[in-house]
Amino acid sequence: MNFGILHESRLNEKRVCLTPRGATSLIKRGHSVFVESGAGVASGFTDQAYTNKGAQIVFSSEEIYGRSDILLKLLPVNEECLDQMLDGQTVLTFQHLSVSSPGVFKSLTEKKITLIGMEIMEEQDGSRPILTIMSELAGQMAPIIAGNYLGRDPMGRGVLLGSVPGVAPASVVIIGAGMVGASAAQAFVGLGAQVHVLDKNIDQLRIVKNRLGERITTLYANQTAVEKMISSADVVVTSILERGAPTPQIITRAMVKKMKHLSVLIDYSIDEGGASETSRPTLISDPVYVDEGVIHYCVPNITSGINRTTSIALSNVLSKYLIQIAEMGIHRAMKDSHVLKKGLYTLEGRNMQPVLNRQFGIKI
Repeated sequence: MNFGILHESRLNEKRVCLTPRGATSLIKRGHSVFVESGAGVASGFTDQAYTNKGAQIVFSSEEIYGRSDILLKLLPVNEECLDQMLDGQTVLTFQHLSVSSPGVFKSLTEKKITLIGMEIMEEQDGSRPILTIMSELAGQMAPIIAGNYLGRDPMGRGVLLGSVPGVAPASVVIIGAGMVGASAAQAFVGLGAQVHVLDKNIDQLRIVKNRLGERITTLYANQTAVEKMISSADVVVTSILERGAPTPQIITRAMVKKMKHLSVLIDYSIDEGGASETSRPTLISDPVYVDEGVIHYCVPNITSGINRTTSIALSNVLSKYLIQIAEMGIHRAMKDSHVLKKGLYTLEGRNMQPVLNRQFGIKI
């Protein structure tokens, strides 16, 4: 089977989803890996490093599309990608299809594309192997981002996340106690911030509380609690995810207006549309804007900021599933692997996520 790794630069993407070592796991089993020249360079993996492991370097995206049974991407498939894809091709990527355009969804079905969303691949116990590792990384980045803009001159308020005797620490409100939220909470606590975690899932709150103890406060995330807590926060982090559906915008513009001047809002939910009415996607190269006096950080591909670490971590987890596809073929792999089956958005153009029919008003 032929695997193709695309060189993506759109949205300042610097990650690569399969390292030379990851490619080796396929090549030594008799499969071919085609790498678009430069795909791994930003993460420290040269073309020669791939060649040394047996991969073949090609010099155009058109050739990658033309020679690959399985396409490996990081950014969502758009209409430009679909124009180059072959009928019946398979692609693995972080798609977030619920916020893609209806044209993308329609083209996937017309070209009979099999699309596996790495963000919705799921174990039988509900855990998501790829999203989990990405969420851990993203959560650990939150204090770095927040501290940079909270204390940054001239934009920030000059506030330190931690404290010294006689000075209160920064107040951090995290909405969503999943993997991103829990990872962020642990990182903020480590720097001495005062951390409050909100969620509607009491079990998730219990897990975070048991993990971090008295160093955090947990609250049930009703509208009153959210509005009250963010109004006094120095940093707000949203990490809400509804599987395969757009994120509910639980933070209204009116709430943002009541937040502290030049407080920081990091919206990790921006991949699925954002958790605030004031959120809009930004780029790694231009990550922030000020709206209603609040600094917004809304970068969808946020872990591209730590591209080498992310690339290695992703390749380590993804390789197992690529081997299953390579050795079994798509159909048998989908029957054998609960994780891959749950990751299907479309199978040969057939919609596998009923919520998307309602989202796009398309009957498949």
